[in-house]
Amino acid sequence: MQMPSTAPAVQNSRNVSMPHISILNGPRPSAAVARSNLKPTMPPKADGVPNVLLAGLDDQGKPHASWFGEEQADAAAVAADLMGFAVIDISTEELAAVAAKLPRGKLFESGKAFVPFVKRSVYDQLAKHFNEEFVVSSAARVRVEAARAAATQGYAKASKGEVPLRQPEDWSKLMVGDLVLATDDPEDGWYAAQVIEVVAEDRFRLRWRDYADLPEFTRSVTDIALLHPKHVAA
Repeated sequence: MQMPSTAPAVQNSRNVSMPHISILNGPRPSAAVARSNLKPTMPPKADGVPNVLLAGLDDQGKPHASWFGEEQADAAAVAADLMGFAVIDISTEELAAVAAKLPRGKLFESGKAFVPFVKRSVYDQLAKHFNEEFVVSSAARVRVEAARAAATQGYAKASKGEVPLRQPEDWSKLMVGDLVLATDDPEDGWYAAQVIEVVAEDRFRLRWRDYADLPEFTRSVTDIALLHPKHVAA
């Protein structure tokens, strides 16, 4: 004897609608709601795209310039400050075109950066974007370093007897390599000494010109005498 089935009749599967089953027993969000909760994301800026430029003159007055990516912009600004260079944001097509011709810079653990040499014509293009304060301070730094290098070179030559030591005419112009007079005790007299280091604005390290075996010493500018500019050593 065939018993009647108590199971519900299954009609065409295309007409069957099954409820969503969730292990959290929560309703399934509609596709429209799900899409509305998605936040659009901007693709990250590709690494290796020029973002800022570093440019400046070294102590010898030679031009340098290079570019850095966005991820290095902050560190590059620190390096520029340490090196006396300018930071230029690449904000125009002109600057982007210049950057495309420059090498990429490299940051060091010391905080400074490797910024290669560039042609003077390229540097002049970038110099148009420097502010006046930077131009003045950069020029002053180069002049000071050039004077210091010249004084050091002159001192080296004078020490070898190649040229006479410079005899300054004013205490405000004292520099390395100058020939001056100093004393341990005024009663013992004053003797020729060479300036070998500017310790501070008004203090200098000296050594006796004719007594090289004696130790070096430091004197304030008020304790240094000058030779007459026309003095000629006997």
